[in-house]
Amino acid sequence: MSEPCCDHGMHTARIGYRRRRRLQVAILALVLGVSVAHIVSTYSVFSQTWDEPAHVACGMEWLQRGTYTYEHLHPPLARIAVAIGPYLSGIRLGSRDLKPERLWAGGNAVFDAHGKYLHNLALARLGVLPFFLLSVGIVWYWTRGLFGNWTAVAAVGLFTALPPVLAHAALATTDLPITATFALALFALTRWLERPTTSRSFVLGVTVGLAIVTKFSTLLFLPACGAAVLLCWLFAGEVTIPDWHKDIMLRLRRLGPAALICAGVVLACYRFSFHPMIGPDQRPHQFLDHVLGHQGRWHDLAYDLAETAPVPVPEFFRGIIHVIARVTSPATMYLLGHVGTRGWWYFFPVALIMKTPVAFLILMIIGALGVIRRWKKRGHDWQVLVPLASALALVLACLPTKFNIGLRHILPIYPFLSMLAGLGITELWYGARDRWVGRILAGGLAAWMLVSTAMAHPDYLAYFNEFAGSHPERVLVDSDLDWGQDLLRLSAVLHARGIERISIAYHGSADLSRMNLPPFEILTPCLRTTGWIAMSLSKLQTSTPSIGCGGFSWLEAYKPVMLIGKSIRLYWVPKTEESSRPLNTVKLRE
Repeated sequence: MSEPCCDHGMHTARIGYRRRRRLQVAILALVLGVSVAHIVSTYSVFSQTWDEPAHVACGMEWLQRGTYTYEHLHPPLARIAVAIGPYLSGIRLGSRDLKPERLWAGGNAVFDAHGKYLHNLALARLGVLPFFLLSVGIVWYWTRGLFGNWTAVAAVGLFTALPPVLAHAALATTDLPITATFALALFALTRWLERPTTSRSFVLGVTVGLAIVTKFSTLLFLPACGAAVLLCWLFAGEVTIPDWHKDIMLRLRRLGPAALICAGVVLACYRFSFHPMIGPDQRPHQFLDHVLGHQGRWHDLAYDLAETAPVPVPEFFRGIIHVIARVTSPATMYLLGHVGTRGWWYFFPVALIMKTPVAFLILMIIGALGVIRRWKKRGHDWQVLVPLASALALVLACLPTKFNIGLRHILPIYPFLSMLAGLGITELWYGARDRWVGRILAGGLAAWMLVSTAMAHPDYLAYFNEFAGSHPERVLVDSDLDWGQDLLRLSAVLHARGIERISIAYHGSADLSRMNLPPFEILTPCLRTTGWIAMSLSKLQTSTPSIGCGGFSWLEAYKPVMLIGKSIRLYWVPKTEESSRPLNTVKLRE
């Protein structure tokens, strides 16, 4: 008599399981559809940001000529992806633009081709969308394996509602692509540590190679996070001391082919180039001079070797040298009202706290506590610690860096934080002592998160949470607030108001003569002018404290007429005897 009852129970359980799976798939499809719609809808709102022309120009050179000489500061993969759309539409770089000194002009020429600026810009930005979908898939699959289906659904929902993620998923840059490929590489590493089979070694080599050719920050992030993951694995006691020698030798044997495959991916992405690092026409070689001095036997020998000895993928090594030179050179940076040239160790923690929704931060902390609790409960399962350990490792790796120009440089932290925040949702929903209080808190925090994101649309790039107050420009600028994205809005406002001439201080890479502006003059720091003035917040905040003559501080005496988008102030300065003395007399540009 009990068998039919058991069969009926199993049948009911299977039906319940299928219903839950269908519901989960429906929720994921809805979340993906909404997030992609939000991303694509911003294409026509924002003009190009600072770095987009350079990335597209470099990718176009790779596709068009099979070379990679424009700039080596970033590897080719993401740049190829953002250039594919314009390339397939028939756009090509002219011979005049295929020169390193024409990098930005070449990128602008791609966007302006055939008089279809927004169309071409959208084609470039579509190249980042596959990386966004890949990052969502990684968050889903990894979280599902660690914490279950509903936690994975929550993690994906939170990840796709993060304003920094949506912002950079809508730009033709390298920041969202590295978020996807780095998470994929670290996931492959955890699987390989769990069981170093031949197939997993192959996958590890491919994924690490893809991350390296996406952005050079992989070379900082992967050792830091890899060490954290390795510590989690070691402290879990997966291998007993008597088996250490045998286990290490096995892994070293499997790691060799993975390294070769990784090198193959890098070589392929650079088209297997093989030639000297530098040529005589590029003298003086600043890096060699910095290391060996400006003359002497070793200096001359290094010059000869660098200019004559061919090496595989020299563009890759040039890129690393350029990155080191850039991050160690003084640059104008801004944080909490201060302008500096050497950065601050606390820049990235401040940026994370200020530009991540508060509800997400709360859920992340709850999830981190949940991870520790599950680690103890599961007999010290090392893999549940990986998201928390990786997030901490990323923050610690960035603390010593003194190149602080945007949260985007630590964007790969968000898949791991989303996994923690997703666990925070399920911890409140299922694990709270008072069931209904926990569910109300979970629902309330999720609603707060979604409302914050909805209110930020479409200005995800300039999003700041409640901690930043009503003047986020006092906290951060540059790519966290003003990256040149509001030029189209400025043009629309000027024409709607019938403004016939404008003085402008613009923080961006666009060719202003092609952006449908009325006749304009470029506003110079310390030179007063009158009439209508458009002022980028990055220009205002970074030039005013850093220039002895006061920069644009004289504008503080005037109240802005309006804020255009989130990054450009529009002023009206009447002509008076006092204000007209040191007028800016730059000739108007039509």
